Amino acid sequence: MKQLKLLLLFFFTATRSSAQSIPAIKAKALDKSEITLPSPGSQQFLILIVGFSQKGGKLCEVWGKQISADYHADARIADFSLPVLQSAPSLVRPMIVHGMRKGVPAQELRRFVPLYSNESDWKKLVNFSAPDDAYLIVATPDGHPVWQAHGPYSDTIYADLKKSVATLLEKSSTPSPKNLILTFHDRSVRVLEDFCIGVPLLFELVMSLQAVVPE
Repeated sequence: MKQLKLLLLFFFTATRSSAQSIPAIKAKALDKSEITLPSPGSQQFLILIVGFSQKGGKLCEVWGKQISADYHADARIADFSLPVLQSAPSLVRPMIVHGMRKGVPAQELRRFVPLYSNESDWKKLVNFSAPDDAYLIVATPDGHPVWQAHGPYSDTIYADLKKSVATLLEKSSTPSPKNLILTFHDRSVRVLEDFCIGVPLLFELVMSLQAVVPE
């Protein structure tokens, strides 16, 4: 059992993140749509899969299929695969992207966003240690990671990822004290408006009745 734990630790390391934010992304996805992350004003939580090599890309595909299957229909979540191609020769990059585009279903093309810059920043963010690993990030809408892991697909680690996402969704659905105050204020204003509208109508009704009912 001890050897198994050490083996799992060696192959797959999960870490809680700091307050560091993801490097800003403004790039084209495989469907040629413009992707900006973090997206200003977005309320979607982010699941990012980052790869730094061809072998790492294969691991990212496995992770991506599972994550997309579970979260594609959830409008509160945005998931992206981010192959980092900065180190690839400029002449080779178009061929790599062409190969990616051919191997990805049409409905999934928008999820794949090749990156050609900030490689060192991404490596620092994910605590880069193994070039052929898949690196996973769960982040807030403004790009602050709350959970990270790297390695091949693992049911155990995926369960941890889902738990992290569920925690974020639960927190986002719980009204903050500020929101509660605003909600109470809005309801109070509506009640007052209804009262102000209702009183003149009631007075008009009473006057009408007095006009038709003899004393």
